[in-house]
Amino acid sequence: MARIFASKLRGMSVLTDKGLRVGQIYDMMVDESNGKITAMTVKPESKETAASLPTDESGNILVPFAAVQAIRDYIVVSERNLAVQQLKKQR
Repeated sequence: MARIFASKLRGMSVLTDKGLRVGQIYDMMVDESNGKITAMTVKPESKETAASLPTDESGNILVPFAAVQAIRDYIVVSERNLAVQQLKKQR
């Protein structure tokens, strides 16, 4: 697996595997015990997108890093994984 610096990820566009524009990377959450990225905070593309996904107190979308499928010119995340996270939020 290729190494990608976190500084290169900031500001990258996030799209779902179905083509929905989620937004742009704002920040990342890291597990202090092992140094792995656990989630990304994404500035939402629209209010509708933010309303349909889990958000933090600032209104940024929380995308679990496990949902990431590819990183190239933009970040592709699994829409199915995001739906599962939304269901967990509703409980």
